[in-house]
Amino acid sequence: MKKISLSLIFLLILSLFTACNVPPSPLEGTLVEDALGNAVLIPESPRVVSCYGSFADCWLLSGGSLVGVTEDAVEEGIVSESDVTVVGSVKSVNLEQIIALDPDFVILSADLAAHLKLRDALEAAKIPHGYFRVDSFSDYKALMAQFCAVNHGEDAFERYVTRVESDIRDLMARLPSESDLDFLLVRVYSTGMKAKTEDNLAGQILAEFALHNVASQHPSLLEDLSVEQVIRSDPDFIFALAMGSEEAAEEYLRLNVENNPAWSGLSAVKNGNYHLLPKDLFHYKPNERWAESYEYLAKIIYPDLFE
Repeated sequence: MKKISLSLIFLLILSLFTACNVPPSPLEGTLVEDALGNAVLIPESPRVVSCYGSFADCWLLSGGSLVGVTEDAVEEGIVSESDVTVVGSVKSVNLEQIIALDPDFVILSADLAAHLKLRDALEAAKIPHGYFRVDSFSDYKALMAQFCAVNHGEDAFERYVTRVESDIRDLMARLPSESDLDFLLVRVYSTGMKAKTEDNLAGQILAEFALHNVASQHPSLLEDLSVEQVIRSDPDFIFALAMGSEEAAEEYLRLNVENNPAWSGLSAVKNGNYHLLPKDLFHYKPNERWAESYEYLAKIIYPDLFE
């Protein structure tokens, strides 16, 4: 049997549609690619559920609307509970409620195990979904580019991304391109604290400022936050990120850092370069406030430049 070319097959299909007076329908909508490399077609004016507050905010900034969110979006003041359906918490999403909303697209976090576990169920229910990740401004820019493309938000991209990027670029131009300063970045819980590298937005920004993370220089600190190793490193700055209640984190730091002779003897603590970073700029994704996050850290590290 002779091989039939692809072009001939296409012509045969086209003639069949023509003969039936039914024009072939191209796929309608916008194709986006998530952080896991999956391509998803999102139709015009989609019904969208966001299972992560910060991504819900990005979707709304891009000009979209939401039919469902998780509790964190309400708690952070991104949406009002009267305007949407709450589909559980960010780490305990109610799949039945999502399905009942008949969404065209579900937004999920690629960093949350609870979200990754929903993949098979969403695929079985034939619900389009995407997993996203934002740890840096460039991640935010890429996400907003896709969301704005779906929602025809060219003006939103200019306002919430391009202008913010310009502000960051202007700030970076004022800072030294090289630095011999180092820092310790810790995530603080009510019962302890853990050293962090650049896998978070504060770490990313500090790396862009050319500061050196002592936990990257001494990886053992990531497993065991050894006071002895911290004392030997004696970082110029200590930055803390609250996990959970800020009040509980502050109390832990007061009892275990400020009142601990070993910690209180560190240069960073003695020189007032020990800071608990605000959650709205460094725990939650700052989105349109990324330039504020950069400036907040820059003012701590280079105060003379902002007098």
